[in-house]
Amino acid sequence: MDVFTAVTALSAVVIVVYFLLSQLTTQSSSWPKTKQPLAYIRKVIPKKKKLHMPLNSLNDFIPVGEATVVHDVVQLFVRRGKEFSVYSIDWEQEVVVLIRPVDGVAMKAHPFFREAQRRNAAEVLCVPLERLQDVASAVADQVAHVQEVFIFMTARCGSTLVTRLVEATSVAQAVNEPEVFSVINMALLRLKRSFQHGQTPPHHSCHTSLSNEESTIGLLRNVLTLLNYNLVTSDPRHRDIIFYKFRPDVILMADLMARAFPSAKNVFMYRNGLEVTESISRAFLNERYLLYVAYWVTVRLGLGKLLVPSVNHLQCFGDDQKFSPVRHRGSGFFDLCTTWVGVMQCAADLQRKQPGYFFHAVIHYSALVNNKEKTFRLLMKKLGLKWSPQDSGEDMDKIKRALVEDSQAGTIISAKGRRPGEKWEPDVSPRWVGHWEREYFQEVCRHAGNEISGPDFLLPDTIV
Repeated sequence: MDVFTAVTALSAVVIVVYFLLSQLTTQSSSWPKTKQPLAYIRKVIPKKKKLHMPLNSLNDFIPVGEATVVHDVVQLFVRRGKEFSVYSIDWEQEVVVLIRPVDGVAMKAHPFFREAQRRNAAEVLCVPLERLQDVASAVADQVAHVQEVFIFMTARCGSTLVTRLVEATSVAQAVNEPEVFSVINMALLRLKRSFQHGQTPPHHSCHTSLSNEESTIGLLRNVLTLLNYNLVTSDPRHRDIIFYKFRPDVILMADLMARAFPSAKNVFMYRNGLEVTESISRAFLNERYLLYVAYWVTVRLGLGKLLVPSVNHLQCFGDDQKFSPVRHRGSGFFDLCTTWVGVMQCAADLQRKQPGYFFHAVIHYSALVNNKEKTFRLLMKKLGLKWSPQDSGEDMDKIKRALVEDSQAGTIISAKGRRPGEKWEPDVSPRWVGHWEREYFQEVCRHAGNEISGPDFLLPDTIV
């Protein structure tokens, strides 16, 4: 055994031990586990986590003191709604969870809205699902004029850059990955699977709120109404065109979202599948190629599952039985490949059902790499939004910074670990993925049994 092989094997063992220990150190919850009939407010302290994988929930916070019961939650939200943004849904308590950040914090400063909410929460407001309609109805007229734009994507495709550019304009604002929509999507999937297997739904509220299309659409509309109200009223310019960029899994309910919000405009963004997997690997392994090699040693030893935390929204596509014959099922690379293929197939299906209509724009990562400003201008034009950086009221310096800076700088998934304000540059270093990874990706595509032929598949009408 040469030195490189020995070091690689040792690194693989270290990785396995680290991930196993990290799974044993999860903090227990001290939140109620039963239905809460009344709304309440409670002060919280965010738990410190360097890498936050599960979807947002009350378990992200340590409750402080006693809860304050809110007897008239409608009036509370009318008075203070701009302070609270929708964070998650607790199906056990049967409440929608909203957070109020600490005073003075700039929630849009962080690239990811979900992360800004989690890190800066000072209080939570928990509204019973049974009262959600009343609360939303009280403020609905004030945001009825809002125009939503939904961005669905594969990950690592320039979508965060687009949200930063939108936020830099005077005509629209952007919210990067509000996780409540993934919370709803994953609850829908769990409910569907429980019915398929003849099992009792895990939570009564999940079954009641999501049992049919009408009730699910009602929940989606109410959640978005509260988000719109918070965003419009708290924005100094009260911008009423709002871009919502979702996590990849939310495309599973894109058709349902279209029925809930027929006036919303939809965008799809994607990138070569192998580039996506390599970009994610580089970010999470801090550009350390030796760790990447060590990871593959563990995968080929059949230990790949030990390195993947139980994160359902990253595994919802790979759970499909059609992928059961694929090698290394349950490994991180398996999850990344099946997610990319699954998202791409959903996008292709939506395009085929409503050609030239469902997606108002389809953008490939290469278009942004080649010319960010030109591609962004074209996107705004396709969405019917009049905008130019030379327009009066536009902050040219802010737009220029958004065009040149790393849009994810300061986060754990930033390429090369760049700090806020550092410039983005294309990666010209040698590729990590090679022949084996391409063959594996092709294997996943074959078992998917659809038209997604490989990682370089292009959708019709793509801006490249």
